Amino acid sequence: MSQEISIQFTRFSAFYSPLIATIAGGFLKEEGFAPAHSIAPPRTSAIERLVKGTVHVCQSAPSQAFGPLEKGQTPPAVHFAQINENVFQRSGLITKRHRYEDVVAAPPEAA
Repeated sequence: MSQEISIQFTRFSAFYSPLIATIAGGFLKEEGFAPAHSIAPPRTSAIERLVKGTVHVCQSAPSQAFGPLEKGQTPPAVHFAQINENVFQRSGLITKRHRYEDVVAAPPEAA
C-alpha cells in the first residue's frame, strides 16, 4: 500500500522541472509514495499551504522569503537549492581573483 504524499507548486514553471520529473518518472512510486500534485490557488503560496498542513511538500522560489525578511521577520520556511558555479560566474561573484570555493560557504565542522 502506497502512502499518499501531497505536493504543491506556487506556480507551474520549468524551474520546477526536477520535482516534476520526480513525479512523472515514477521515482516516488518506487519508494512507496502515491504522489498527488497541485498548483496553489490564486493569491496563495504553496508555503502557506505547507505551514497550514494541507500539503506535505512544496516547491517555491527562494524569493518567497524576501517579504518577511524585509519586515525583519523569520520566513515561515527554509529554502534550499543547489546553485551551480555558472550562476556565480554570470553574476560576477566569481572573477579571475575569486574562485567558486571562495564564495560558497564551507560545510559546518563535525561536532
